[in-house]
Amino acid sequence: MRIESNYQYYNNRIRNCSFRGRTEIFALTDIHQNANRHCRFINELMRRFNHKNNVILLDNGDIFKGIYPKDSILHTYSTAKRICPNLEIIYNVGNNDPGYRTMDRQYFRDYLKILNESGVKVISANITDETTGKIPEGVRPYAIVNRDGDNILYVGFVVDKIRQSFAGMTSVNPLSALEKLAPKLKKEMLKYNCKGLVMMVHDEESNALKLKDKAEKLGLNPEFIIGGHVHHSYTNNDERIYYPEPFGLSMTHFTLDINKKRHELSNFERILPENCSLGGFEKEIRKVEQTEGYEKPVAKSVIELNYKYKPEERMILTELGTFYADAIKNITGCEIGMVPKSWLYDTLPKKQGNITKIDILKSFPQPYSNIVQIEVTPEELKTLYQRDIITKSRIYESSNNVSLGIDSKNVVKQISINGENLFNPDGSAKEPTRKIRVAIDYFSIYGKSYNEKESEYTMYDAISKQLCNVAENFDGSERYPVAKKYIVE
Repeated sequence: MRIESNYQYYNNRIRNCSFRGRTEIFALTDIHQNANRHCRFINELMRRFNHKNNVILLDNGDIFKGIYPKDSILHTYSTAKRICPNLEIIYNVGNNDPGYRTMDRQYFRDYLKILNESGVKVISANITDETTGKIPEGVRPYAIVNRDGDNILYVGFVVDKIRQSFAGMTSVNPLSALEKLAPKLKKEMLKYNCKGLVMMVHDEESNALKLKDKAEKLGLNPEFIIGGHVHHSYTNNDERIYYPEPFGLSMTHFTLDINKKRHELSNFERILPENCSLGGFEKEIRKVEQTEGYEKPVAKSVIELNYKYKPEERMILTELGTFYADAIKNITGCEIGMVPKSWLYDTLPKKQGNITKIDILKSFPQPYSNIVQIEVTPEELKTLYQRDIITKSRIYESSNNVSLGIDSKNVVKQISINGENLFNPDGSAKEPTRKIRVAIDYFSIYGKSYNEKESEYTMYDAISKQLCNVAENFDGSERYPVAKKYIVE
């Protein structure tokens, strides 16, 4: 459910109050290097509240792994702090921020240094540097911030057991971390006369609820929770849990009023990037877009590739997802292709003229990793589908030559490739030792024991080539063929 505005954008006149204790909350999450939109939001924030001392920006992580170059987003917050020194910014580390490779980890180190030197507070109570067994240098478990006379404690959490061992990063269970940290949080809140506690949870909604319940049992009562990681917006006013829209689709704004015994959230607003200007960031962003060739034509636009993801319907396969899986299958010559829904963003619409590079990047936010080829047996393929499609952590789309047979309990019973069933009626594999070549994204199989080979092609190479194939073979009246899912009795 999306956060709805209580009033129209720019007709926003926050009522004056005679008491101190009003914090203007702005919240973002999962920007994923959407530098253009990110800079628009930060410029809007500076424009509105340049000289105020009751404004705080909460960024709930995953600023990296996305469509613009990492360099284009490294210094946005340090610029904001330089221009608006009264602005407070808290950044909660996301699971993708440390990255998987040496260059990613170095960017993370550089970013931590930039943020710390500029006065941005970086938090995460459960992320761990495996080389030391402690929270990484430059990160603290919580931060206390004074806004409009009130001290508020902000504590952050990331998903359990991120496994980026090549980069030396992992995380411990958020519930255990909270329980261990609770006595210190209470002590700090008492010492600094904190009027409340806010939790930033880079995890699924169900786990945010569990953390809230745990906090209440431990005598900590969060004012509200800002969520992230799930790549969709979510609002639960009863529990005061708010997930801003990802990828810079919008920025959430609301007020927290604390006056004696009254703690109130109000004036919710959904700020859209198209209503914000780049301001002082424009020259740099336009230079990046020109250098990267974002307006470069790729292929003639002939069909719309539809994508609509609903969390409760994770088994639904889509035109965009099937296209993407077909693209990596075809360019590598593998038997099938698989892509996670978390790598899909939005419908690639049909338009007049050509599809450009920026059109692609708006629909596929993770295009520059190399495709990986793995070899699996039928049983391993079934396990991969069962574990990664059915579970919440990874939800895959398949190339259109694949059909999945699933029973009423969402258990994978049959897989067909080009119309050929891989399993007998009794569930046994017809050819147990057969090796099936699968094209898949790098991040999905990182650290797993597959016979893998990294392709020379990137995801972007595959998408571009497949779009050219579509332009040659579709006349505009067809829909893109989607992989099939059917129910097995």
